[in-house]
Amino acid sequence: MNTPTLPSLLSGLAAGTSALTNAPWWIVLPLLLPAFPALASGIVTLATAYSDNRAAAMRLRHEDRFLDDPDRHRAGLNHIARMRQTIALPPPPDPAAPSQQPAEPPVPPP
Repeated sequence: MNTPTLPSLLSGLAAGTSALTNAPWWIVLPLLLPAFPALASGIVTLATAYSDNRAAAMRLRHEDRFLDDPDRHRAGLNHIARMRQTIALPPPPDPAAPSQQPAEPPVPPP
């Protein structure tokens, strides 16, 4: 996945605006309007990635604190283990749901 970085977004914007510095505003404005959604999307992607990475780092730091004294924090470590198991495993199938039949092979046309 290619995640845009803020320097790449800003360098592209800077290159585009430097080419249009001597142009009148009524020419520049319609040309720059399509860039705003892409810039906003890139900023949202960067903010989401930053937030996810920060949350993961905080979670690891918290786990490391638990591992410093495992006997004292046994309940927290057990909770972390249970959460990892529920996240890793797919949900169990519903017993009331009908079982899925295997797909029949396609029949070639006559």
